[in-house]
Amino acid sequence: TLVVVIYQPWKLDSQREEGMNNVANKASVGVAVFLFFYLLFEELRDLYRSETNHFRYKLWRVKQIERDLEFVPPRLSEERDYLLKQQQEIRNSKSQYMKDPWNWFDWLTYVLMFATTVLVVICLSMSADTVLESWFRELSLCTSYFMCVTLVFIWIKLFKFVRVFAFLGPFVVILTKIINDIIKIAFVFVVFYIPTVAVCYQFYNDADNEGYNGLRQILFTVYRMLLVDDYGYEDISTYTYNATIKDGPNSEQQVTVQPYTAWTDLVVAYWLFFGAIVVLNLFIALMSDTFQRVYDNAVEVALLEKATIIDCIEENLHKARKTAFLRFIKVKCAPRQAYYDDDVVDDEEGSELHRYTQQTFDVVKAMSGQFATLSGQLERVGEMQEQLDTQSKQIKELRTMVKQMRRALGAGQFTPSPYSHPSTTTGHG
Repeated sequence: TLVVVIYQPWKLDSQREEGMNNVANKASVGVAVFLFFYLLFEELRDLYRSETNHFRYKLWRVKQIERDLEFVPPRLSEERDYLLKQQQEIRNSKSQYMKDPWNWFDWLTYVLMFATTVLVVICLSMSADTVLESWFRELSLCTSYFMCVTLVFIWIKLFKFVRVFAFLGPFVVILTKIINDIIKIAFVFVVFYIPTVAVCYQFYNDADNEGYNGLRQILFTVYRMLLVDDYGYEDISTYTYNATIKDGPNSEQQVTVQPYTAWTDLVVAYWLFFGAIVVLNLFIALMSDTFQRVYDNAVEVALLEKATIIDCIEENLHKARKTAFLRFIKVKCAPRQAYYDDDVVDDEEGSELHRYTQQTFDVVKAMSGQFATLSGQLERVGEMQEQLDTQSKQIKELRTMVKQMRRALGAGQFTPSPYSHPSTTTGHG
């Protein structure tokens, strides 16, 4: 960023007067070159360690599979085929470094940084007389272009380091997932974009027609229609073409041809409907779906990205530092001891805990009401059971009395029942 702000090679006057004599130019370029070689060295070291560790792992795993193959009986052909397939997959596997797309983006950035560094050094090392050459003008412009493009890639590289944080990690993942949506929507966009460009080139391509002078301007003007920008609607709707036609050896005639205004309206309406409404809203819908899917699992996504970074860092650690790290894990974190007090919570956890507590209280209260209702029903059932028991005893006593009366009648005697009234009781004296 400092190099882009301080050094502007395409401005030839400052290049001729200052060049390498400017202290700011020297300092900014020197710092940029130092950082480039430092980052390149770190990247090469990570690549070497990752590839070396993965190569050792493949050798170890292949030997294990070969040992297992020796103990597989001939009749178990499926198990042998499975082990052979697994062995082939391990041999063709790539290291963790190669699986990370951000590492490939880093190498693209380093290539641009290297090209920019070479071009900047060439421009600064040229003499004052060389600045007047035509080839140097093109070189200085290319240098400025490379500097700006490289600056964009360097700042995008910052996303690689912030993706491990729970606050920014999900958004970085969303940006990477959106690339697939852009590829999908680009095909739909091209299907409607190319015919519109061809139609505009057919009818409105003219040097006097602003915004439609050549294919490059037409491509950009049609794109500007999506933003409802100034694309010269009044000019193309009233555009007329003046043709000069020879009607004899020495005579010419001017002929004016004007496309129908309705045709221009149809072309503009077609592109605005399919380009600005259908395609853009479809793209927004795709991005919204991607955002919702990733953001619903924001914490999990951040933890996964953090685990990926930790795995890469642990894989690239020096042997001594890795041993010290593993010893720390064994001594201090196996198992990890952490202070916990359920009465002390932060604001976010406190609000969530309060919500869960309230929900639990509501559930317990509802269940208590149900239990009270059920207890009342059980009490009524108990009372009914007692009444049934009493009635059963009375029925037994009545049956006993009936039997006694039948025996007394059969013997000619009758014993008064304790339930009979005294005035109605009779018997033999």
